[in-house]
Parts: sequence; C-alpha cells; structure tokens
Amino acid sequence: MVKVRRLNDKGMHAFENYLSALSNDATLAIPFQLLDNPATSQGLGEDLEVVENAAFENRYLMGLSLVDLLNGADSQQLLGDRGFWSWLALLWFDQLCPAGKDGKRKPKKPYNYILSENFRHRPRHALYTTWMLVANHGENALFMLSKKPHERGEIIEQLAARQYFMACKGVIAAAHHIYFDPSRNTFKVGATSQTRKGNIRRFVTYLQQLDLTYVWDQFQPIRYWRYFRPNMMASLNRKYTHLRELSSFDCLIDLFVRPVCRANWWGTSGVF
Repeated sequence: MVKVRRLNDKGMHAFENYLSALSNDATLAIPFQLLDNPATSQGLGEDLEVVENAAFENRYLMGLSLVDLLNGADSQQLLGDRGFWSWLALLWFDQLCPAGKDGKRKPKKPYNYILSENFRHRPRHALYTTWMLVANHGENALFMLSKKPHERGEIIEQLAARQYFMACKGVIAAAHHIYFDPSRNTFKVGATSQTRKGNIRRFVTYLQQLDLTYVWDQFQPIRYWRYFRPNMMASLNRKYTHLRELSSFDCLIDLFVRPVCRANWWGTSGVF
C-alpha cells in the first residue's frame, strides 16, 4: 500500500513531458519518482492509501476500487483536484497505457491521464470518468466499463457525446437493460456495430431526438419492463442477442417516469 498524494504543477508538467517524449522513444521508463518527490508532489490532506501494483481485469473493477478508496473521503474537495487524479493515473499508468510485446507504449492524448483544466476534456480522463460512472450508476455502468482499463470503448464515446446523458440514472439504466449481456458479463454482440439495427449510435440518436421535448436528467426508469413491446422484450431476453430486431426505440419513453432532479454530472455538487 502507498499513501495517496497529489502532483503539483511541476509534477503534472513533468508527467506531460513524459507523455510527449513517448512519441520519440516509446520504451521510456515510467517516471514513478514524481509520485513521492517533494519537488513534484505534495500531501493530499486526506489519509488515503491505495494498492501500488493493483491489476484490474476491467474498468468497472478499477472503478469499484476508486469508489472504495474515496469512501468516507471529501469527494467534493477531490472532484476537481487535477493533481490528485493525475497522481493516480501516473501510479497506475502501466494499467492505463500498457507496453506492447515490443516494450513500446502508445499513449492517448494527455488529458486521458492528466485531468484537464478544460471541462470539455474532463470526461476523457480514464480514472475520473470511471469513478464517476461507478459511483453514480453502480452495476448499471458495467456494460460501459467491461473493457480493459486502457480501452475506452465505443459505448462511452457515444454516450459522452452529450455529457448529461452520462449523468441521468434513467438513461444509463435503460441502456444497461438493453445492451448488457449477463452471459458474457459485457455488452451484447452488435451493440457497437455501425450498421446493425439497435446499436448504441441509434440509441443516442433517439435520445437526442427526444431531448427536444424531454429533460432527461429529471427522469428515472420504471421498475416494470413489461411496458416494452413484446418483440423487443423477446429480443432482449435471448441468451445471445445481436440486436437485429431493435429497429426502433419508440417505446423507450415508457421507461422514464417520476422526476428526480439532481446535480449536474460535471458540476461541483458531487456524487448523487
């Protein structure tokens, strides 16, 4: 176990320089010395400890670990703490950007690891977004976070196109019921296809159409899924669903009832 700290401005700058340097030499060693060097990091003010060499099968398990880590901590204070989230990303960089068989790493944009000052880029941070999804949606987030920690995935890409969809418990719960395959413990075959009917792109497009009339963050799903039309329910209940039958989401609106106005997803009011 290692005590959690935060990177200061100098530490985040050094981390970003390392990410840039990987484009020239993809075999550079991870600068773990930044984590506890007083010149590049500082105490957090919270008594938190984390497993240094943790290995996670998928992003959801990583999110559970983060939720457990922040349980009882002042998550409101840490929500926008760039140094804290960047420190964690550096600690687990081997998980977030693993070396290939040739020993080379292929990092994504810096804001995937260093929490950006630009709020439009914050949903891109690998750990921040993973924590928020699990903290807010629990098991309903599994279909989005079932890939390896270094893989973002098409489902998150599409839902994050409209950030407040990620905040709405009703939207995420409905998407979970439609796309999660418990037999595979991940999303259903065809969910990320660009051509098959009922794919995640069509789901988001339909939500955007309804968004002209409904305020999604004020609704949650009903408990009784019998309101789905029969052919859709038959499709969803098959052991292996390829989503061919989901040509329309016309009954989706039946899943959303009862106002539950809550905090904005990327606001400052914390986890809800």
